[in-house]
Amino acid sequence: MKSGTIFSLAFILIFQQIVESQISSGGVPLSLINNLQTEYIRRYTIPSPDLQTLGEEDKKNDSLNLPHRFMEIVPVDIDVLTAGTWENSSNNIWVCRLTLKSHGAWANSLYFDAFYLPESAGLYLYDETGLQVKGAYTVANNPSDRLFATELLNGDAVILELNIPDTQKEAARLHISGFGYAYREVPGYAREKGFGSSDFCEVNIGCEPESNDWQTIKSGVVRIQVRVSGSAFWCTGSLLNNAKNDLKPYILTADHCAFQLGHYATASDLAQWLFYFNYESPACEDPTQEPELYSMVGATKVANGGERGNTGSDFYLVLLDQQVPHSYHPYYHGWSAVNEISNSGVTIHHPEGDIKKISTYSQPVESSNWFGNGVQSHWKVFWLETQNGWGVTEPGSSGSPLFNNSGRIIGTLTGGYSACESSGVYGPDKPDYYGKFSYHWESNGSEDTTQLKPWLDPDNTDISFIDGLYVGVTENSEACSDEIFLFPNPAQDIININFINFEPSIEKVEIIDILGRTIMTGTYENPSEQMKLDISDLPAGVYMAGINNKQKRILKKFVKM
Repeated sequence: MKSGTIFSLAFILIFQQIVESQISSGGVPLSLINNLQTEYIRRYTIPSPDLQTLGEEDKKNDSLNLPHRFMEIVPVDIDVLTAGTWENSSNNIWVCRLTLKSHGAWANSLYFDAFYLPESAGLYLYDETGLQVKGAYTVANNPSDRLFATELLNGDAVILELNIPDTQKEAARLHISGFGYAYREVPGYAREKGFGSSDFCEVNIGCEPESNDWQTIKSGVVRIQVRVSGSAFWCTGSLLNNAKNDLKPYILTADHCAFQLGHYATASDLAQWLFYFNYESPACEDPTQEPELYSMVGATKVANGGERGNTGSDFYLVLLDQQVPHSYHPYYHGWSAVNEISNSGVTIHHPEGDIKKISTYSQPVESSNWFGNGVQSHWKVFWLETQNGWGVTEPGSSGSPLFNNSGRIIGTLTGGYSACESSGVYGPDKPDYYGKFSYHWESNGSEDTTQLKPWLDPDNTDISFIDGLYVGVTENSEACSDEIFLFPNPAQDIININFINFEPSIEKVEIIDILGRTIMTGTYENPSEQMKLDISDLPAGVYMAGINNKQKRILKKFVKM
């Protein structure tokens, strides 16, 4: 290839590139590509739950500041493969479609008790407009226990579409046991408040100056769609580092999040918990549309203690069923097991299941008990009114991490009295209570299943604190400026790659977006000292160019204008 020759990069389906552990892997359903008719799709009507009874229960639970229930899971018995409408699309690829609708639902989520997809199959979920598409769910999503759940889809109807080769039809298993009927305060549906459902004084994680020092640490805070029996609730959790720095995906939340309506989440419930990463606004303003969802499904219980705070520090530790993809830019939080006063810091949380918020404290936390449990198991915290709001906590914030000014977790939220408006014992100047991480460590009981220490310090090194660990796509620091150079940068249509002391030997270049997704790829032969990339079809934004040789892979950042 002559110096300066331009080659084009081909767009590829994202689901061919991202198969680590995402709940969905991208792509477009065949029916939407081929404009297949929809009037003959078999349609099932799901009965609505008893909203009056739910409302009465919610009023009582909300008055006790319990986790926020937003969804009732209506039992169903639907085998997608026998209930759906089948069509032969092309090349012996079959399309099976089915519509489920439950009148009045603000959003919906499906719960499977048998989920298995063979190698070349893809399952999609979308609304009746075709504007919201979830999927493809692929073989990479197959859980070992066959239990699965899907992200929230706006509206009261969902179309399921299976794309599958003729030779694999008999191998698939898709049985739906529950239709999640979201009936209140689903982010994006708070009709009086605009986007989201949290209260007016909350501060988005994109606001400056409140979040200036927390932009990396925020990536470890997750929204949790908790399932307990037939209902779903919002809570917040945090991804934890451990003494081995081995990226074992532990999530810490509150014990009371797993205990609802008189009993704990079962192993089957936990297999259908959903964990949402990066659910946030990059700016201080609320977004006009809901952020893209990056989620994982399924976890197993590891340890818990404190009986919802009644006897101790109210912690609940789970292990995700799969590793967190690097493309999620996860941050594995550091922590401190030292029972030491913190003078300042923040909490990062998802109040009412809304996008990520930040609350700030600037006066020392106080050692306290929780509702007279008789032990100094909690930190008492007062929030600060900052430039963009007061930043209180709400239902849905439960389980969120409390950070000291070193960025280490020192507690998890049990509850309290903070609120945007003053009313009786509640108000923005009233305290919240966080179960102490130092108490979680080994004070709730003598068994491994009642402590954090055996799991976060498995080799018993006797460490008492640890810093966080960031994993994501970053520019390769070992690529010196005299080794590879991209110009112009920023660029509009063409970007040049100049090789000086670096000789590519693997005939591949990738363009990676800021979320770590490979969105374009191309090949080249015998590159010379300079290559030209046609980036005219890329949307404006920040990207990485990934270039390989036998020794290493180099990532170089560029901006498309």
